Amino acid sequence: MEESCNSKSSNSNPLKIYFLPYPSPGHMNPMINLAQIFTTRGHHVTILTTPSNTKLIPNQNKNKLNIHILNFPSNNLNLNGIENLSSARDPQTALKIHIATNLLIPQVQTFLQQNPPHVFVPDIMFSFSNLEIPVIPFDPMPIFVSCIFEAINNNPNVLSQSSLPFIVPGNLPHTITLPVNPSNEFHTLSRPVLNAKHNGKHHGIIVNSFVELEQEYIEYYQKVTGVKVWHIGITSLMMDHFNCCNGIGDDGGDGNGDGDACLSWLNSREANSVVYICFGSLCRLNREQYMEIGRGIEASGKGFLWVVPEDDEEFCMVEESLSFKRGMVVRRWVNQRLILKHHAIGGFLTHCGWNSVAEGICAGVPMITMPRFSDQFLNERLVTEVLRIGVEVGGCEWSLSPFGARNKVVSRKRIEKAVRRVMEDGDSSMIRKRAKEMQDKACKAVQEVGSSCHNLTNLVQSLKQISLDRVLQTN
Repeated sequence: MEESCNSKSSNSNPLKIYFLPYPSPGHMNPMINLAQIFTTRGHHVTILTTPSNTKLIPNQNKNKLNIHILNFPSNNLNLNGIENLSSARDPQTALKIHIATNLLIPQVQTFLQQNPPHVFVPDIMFSFSNLEIPVIPFDPMPIFVSCIFEAINNNPNVLSQSSLPFIVPGNLPHTITLPVNPSNEFHTLSRPVLNAKHNGKHHGIIVNSFVELEQEYIEYYQKVTGVKVWHIGITSLMMDHFNCCNGIGDDGGDGNGDGDACLSWLNSREANSVVYICFGSLCRLNREQYMEIGRGIEASGKGFLWVVPEDDEEFCMVEESLSFKRGMVVRRWVNQRLILKHHAIGGFLTHCGWNSVAEGICAGVPMITMPRFSDQFLNERLVTEVLRIGVEVGGCEWSLSPFGARNKVVSRKRIEKAVRRVMEDGDSSMIRKRAKEMQDKACKAVQEVGSSCHNLTNLVQSLKQISLDRVLQTN
């Protein structure tokens, strides 16, 4: 009997699945959602993580998530209990966390040998070899990013290209340009993504996206690598839809007074009149860049809601110099998905981390793109060149790290111009129309007959067959 995608399941033949998240919000959050999705279908799920990171897993008992604690070697690297990249404040600490995370692999392998699951789902940042159990890596980014990496890796001569924009080779479905030249650090970024196809060569890769978003790139990737792609996402939207189908409501709040104040302030604003500004949990801008953003937004004449980390000292240095007459600044975490769904939000000035982009897509909000590091520049090209649901600020400088000052500061004029293009008549009407169309496709993908639900059902059936075949082989 085929399982229902969005109703609670009492599975008579549940799978035993282990998930290994990478300790960074952009990786952990969608994987935890994916783990919850499998528990809603009656499967036995265990998340392998470290002591501090267990605190980032919500409602563990309610969601029937099992946790296996791994010993994080923080003392070996003088990390003083820091176990997640969101707690790093400099590149040296971030590198130590990455090194310590990879030192977990022997522990993981031992646990897998002693307590083998039916399937193991590690984040793509981990590389395993010679495991005697089915492995399906989880890619928290769109397959579009993997296609860019594959195209450049298969045409290494283009790395000597000095002219801009950089045109990505490889006969991709669209002409993709990058505002920066791939540097030596680009190889560091692409290596784990390129290696993921080796871990996924037998059973495929799970991707936090949906078919309708990047159909042509699914076909490209599968043709180039021969690896099956399972688009099961957007995982947060899938959980929202499951909760809705089963009468599990959202309390509508953020758990803090600032969240309530945000909604009250937005309630007083007209539809599509406010720019939401947030650069995620890892990005740290210098005071000069903060000043240019503030002046650019002020010059645009648009209302804004600006979320900045509470401990960001650089922002404190410029806050008093900006009037903020048309906006509101929040110095702590807010429920971003709830904010983006509000009718007053007309644009999203974002760093283009994939979680933020995905939330913008699910809310149907046009984006003003200002990437800061890593894969964010590639996510931007998906938004602006392929989907055409956003406008780039421009003037970018690529970096592997979210830390440290950039040589280039994006000017207030660029920011003002991009904000006006998204928020005013002209280009904005078509951008907004396309954003709403993509929102509709995202919502349909997670419904019972949608593509993500269909992929989830097929993946589960495939895994059960693999498990059965393994049992028969051992008998």
